[in-house]
Amino acid sequence: MNPIQHYHQRYEEIKREKKVSSDLDRLTELIENDNAGLNNFFMAALGMSTLMLRMGAVIQMCRKFELLDEYGDALFTKNVLDNLRETLPSDTSWKNVWNISASEDHWRAPLIQSKGGHPLLDRFVTFRNKFVHQSIQLNEASLPQLSSSILLFEEMAQLSVLFEKGTLQLIEGKYHWVENKESICLFPYVQTGKEQDHPYIFQGLQKSKEKVAILNLIAGNEEAQEAKILERVFEPMRTSIQGGAGQVFDHSERIAYYQSCFVGRDREKNVILDFCSKSDHQNILCVKSPAGMGKGALIADVIQQLKANKSQVLYHFCGAGMQNSLHAALYHFILQGTRTAYWDRSEEPIDRKLTRLPSKYIDVIHLFQALLGEHLNIQKNNASGNVVIVIDGLDEAQVAYSQLKISDWFYTYNDKEEPEEDWRSASNIRWIFTYRCEDDGKESFYQFPKMKECAEIELLQPLKGLSAEAVDEAFKDFKVSTDFKNAVVERSKITQ
Repeated sequence: MNPIQHYHQRYEEIKREKKVSSDLDRLTELIENDNAGLNNFFMAALGMSTLMLRMGAVIQMCRKFELLDEYGDALFTKNVLDNLRETLPSDTSWKNVWNISASEDHWRAPLIQSKGGHPLLDRFVTFRNKFVHQSIQLNEASLPQLSSSILLFEEMAQLSVLFEKGTLQLIEGKYHWVENKESICLFPYVQTGKEQDHPYIFQGLQKSKEKVAILNLIAGNEEAQEAKILERVFEPMRTSIQGGAGQVFDHSERIAYYQSCFVGRDREKNVILDFCSKSDHQNILCVKSPAGMGKGALIADVIQQLKANKSQVLYHFCGAGMQNSLHAALYHFILQGTRTAYWDRSEEPIDRKLTRLPSKYIDVIHLFQALLGEHLNIQKNNASGNVVIVIDGLDEAQVAYSQLKISDWFYTYNDKEEPEEDWRSASNIRWIFTYRCEDDGKESFYQFPKMKECAEIELLQPLKGLSAEAVDEAFKDFKVSTDFKNAVVERSKITQ
């Protein structure tokens, strides 16, 4: 069973039968002589497009949930809850779910700017909202918008190819999307209803979240059921991120791996630790090098040393998926700080924000700036009184999500989310960023913003391969040959 094909065929049949086109003369003729037929076409087009939007979002969301490891993805989980549980999902909400779930290029394509600089799904949602609220009607006054919408529906119809290879199958009482031998469980977002052989898709929560509305994908009728079936899914997700507990990014395995690679970097490590303990105004440190020089291993050892020294440290390693973004890094820092009691929650407004974390990027920046500036707990055993914030692989986040920049964090914003003034943290907040550069130290595809707060340390800018002296020191207590040590120096130029 493939409901998408059913809705797509109905759309194509009505379009052919009524000879619908974007031609203004033909549209005028239909408005005057067959308004009901034109209305049927728009209902079929909206039904097809809406179903593709919602089914696409559900399939990708459920696939992503299946791929998450035991630590989950706090930002992804939060966004799902905000869009599907906290409000009655609109088409904008489903578009947001599509956006946060899409990973493959062909699924991301409808979200990428195209006609007039506006993505396809944005243009569809905008038109649907105007049509439903009757600011666009089937009359001659709306002819330009109606003509444009017919071209829009042609674009939406092309999305049917995304679903051609898959089918909905009922397996052990739950609907699965089966495609290329992959079976993705869609329960409870697609489930059975009164018509047992018909799939129903989740529409939203109603009556103070006591009821769930589900839509029959074959007959088109809506039913209501008790909300308990959805709460069994949503409640563990909500609890897992309540107040920062549970699902945060875990980097313990990466740190353990990096530490197994760490050798001969004591000079560099001590320089960074010295920077972490200072209180001068140059509180931003960039550690850069060509790929493979051991930035990750060096920073992992610094983090472990800071933790051993009872220093307060927040850290994030950019990697695959959602964690490879500055939005996710900010979110992770806030959750890390919540779990380790770095934030003073005595004031009700800040406690409320930490209990119900914001999702929008700018709102998360505002919250993090406020936490560092006004609500920071310096713990008694923290000898330096500093908090160290570390991001490893900043260039990876920049390449993956180029619209987000680290400079975003160092501005204040107005109500229109436009940058107003520079924002700088107190000198006891020590920032460390690692990223790649060229062999000569020049930054190529990624440019770190120039700020007077950036410390200049020649040993780290750029970080070079292991020196012979460092290798001699590292192996002084072992009987190893000169050839072996030379091999370590040579290998350090391209690995770690």
